[in-house]
Amino acid sequence: MPAVPAPAKVLVSGVNGYVGMWVAETYLAEGYSVRGTVRSVSRAGKHIKETFSKYGDKFELVEVKDITAPGAFDQAVQGIDVVAHTASPFHYDAEDPAEIIDPAKKGTVSILESILAHGKDVKRVVLLSSIVAVWTMFVDKPTTFTEKDWNEQAIQLVNEKGKDADGATKYGASKTLAEKAAWALIEEHKPTWDLAVLNPPYIWGPPIHEVNSSDKLNTSQKMLFDILTKAWPDADYDSQAKALGGVDVRDIALAHVRATQLPQAGGTRALIGSFGGYGQDVLDIANALQPRAWAELPKGPKPGGTKGKGSLLNIDTAQFRRVYGFQLHTIEETVRDSLEDFKKRGWIQ
Repeated sequence: MPAVPAPAKVLVSGVNGYVGMWVAETYLAEGYSVRGTVRSVSRAGKHIKETFSKYGDKFELVEVKDITAPGAFDQAVQGIDVVAHTASPFHYDAEDPAEIIDPAKKGTVSILESILAHGKDVKRVVLLSSIVAVWTMFVDKPTTFTEKDWNEQAIQLVNEKGKDADGATKYGASKTLAEKAAWALIEEHKPTWDLAVLNPPYIWGPPIHEVNSSDKLNTSQKMLFDILTKAWPDADYDSQAKALGGVDVRDIALAHVRATQLPQAGGTRALIGSFGGYGQDVLDIANALQPRAWAELPKGPKPGGTKGKGSLLNIDTAQFRRVYGFQLHTIEETVRDSLEDFKKRGWIQ
């Protein structure tokens, strides 16, 4: 598909979310019009409308009460040039795997089927998937994953264990099944529009969505907050099982826009990340930042002890660099900006 430049109109599903808000902001800042979806305008709309009021009528908000329902997006996709699908749950608390798999998979299929039926102007869909749709979490030696890999392991474990599978495995299965369903639909229907998929690890950076306490942070940014405030158990800071990959939320938002503007993004999966390491590495980076406006941070159980320590799970970002090619925020920038945000909100000293 050719590039879709501004002032095209973009549908951002889940616009009230951590990523969705940044995606909408970045499209709007680059001259696009945005229609955002939320489950309840009365509950979520005030903060969103205030945040984007500077863009006037370039932003509109619509309600999609149940993203899993067939036809849920039928009206929302009409008159839209690009769809950015960010609405999907991210947590490890599901007891029944269906609690997280159904919204992810059915929500993805629902929006794509609405585009097939009613999105006659749509030229590209940008799907926010995850690195957990790519890598298998349980490996016994250092492994590098590429866009050719799929997390079949999570699907198998959920099928075998059901409710007894751990939360991360259930989440991995949800993202894998959702993305597989998207590519299968493309293969079956061969639509006039194409698909670009982004596969990030943990997404970090200052939020602009409505969040009134650190306990209400989204799962990934809450993890960063917990690491920096020493809420993790000592053993987790250098545990292979707790090794981390990270990328800045502002880079994920920009990647959505570039996926709209770059013809070569169509038909690709892009593994995107700027950091790989351990919780102790994150604390070491935070403690080395100067100047700083926050009080002294915890040192962690083993300061400097994980420097250069390899991870079992690694990603090859060559496709992202080749297709997208923009410079990502460094982990130092992401941590600094997050700490400044935490300080401004009164969550740290």
